[in-house]
Amino acid sequence: MKKVLILTAVFLFAFLASKAQTEKGTQTLGLNLGFSYDNSNDFTIYPSGNPTTTLNTKNSQYHIGPTYSYFIADKLEIGGALSYADSKLTYVAESYATTNDNYPTKEITNNFSGELFIRKYFMYKNTIGFRTEGYLGYSNGNQTNTYTATYAAYNYNSKTTYYSGGANLDLVYYPSKKIGIAATIANLEYYHYNANNATQGHDNGDNVSFSFINNALSFSVFYVFGNK
Repeated sequence: MKKVLILTAVFLFAFLASKAQTEKGTQTLGLNLGFSYDNSNDFTIYPSGNPTTTLNTKNSQYHIGPTYSYFIADKLEIGGALSYADSKLTYVAESYATTNDNYPTKEITNNFSGELFIRKYFMYKNTIGFRTEGYLGYSNGNQTNTYTATYAAYNYNSKTTYYSGGANLDLVYYPSKKIGIAATIANLEYYHYNANNATQGHDNGDNVSFSFINNALSFSVFYVFGNK
């Protein structure tokens, strides 16, 4: 009987220690990281004189920033995140002299953003599972466009603000009681933007996007603390 009580206590302690990762009162402090890269080639034939252009496009992006959350109920957390993002888009065209294309050879964008979120966890044995997230965000950044020497007059710097909202689906894994890892599987986002620059004036618009396990890598690592 004594052995049964001891084993019961051990299993109960193990269950509570595991549950503590997502139970009410738990806090997390983490780091969000993201990176994506795309390299594509577009081949264009023009009807007049049949000139051709091969346009090579390279696009690299990354973001990094801290995140904090608090579980207001078991498997339900609220929190916030800050982020710095940078992207570089370059264009290289062959036989450009035979065409009249007007395009930037380089676009560099950087911005700072903040986000508030609420997340619901669906875990298997409190080790691996999914979480759904709804969020609201704000972002402010700069974009510099550089054109070829022929069109240098079109060079400009733009300041843009974004107001966004959306939903994420993440895969979550706890390799230990205090460490968690999450990777974004799918994202649905709406955002409104306002852009201002001296050359092209004011521009604003709306956009809706959806991504599912694409070539972008976005994940977070977080430390779990504060539970009893």
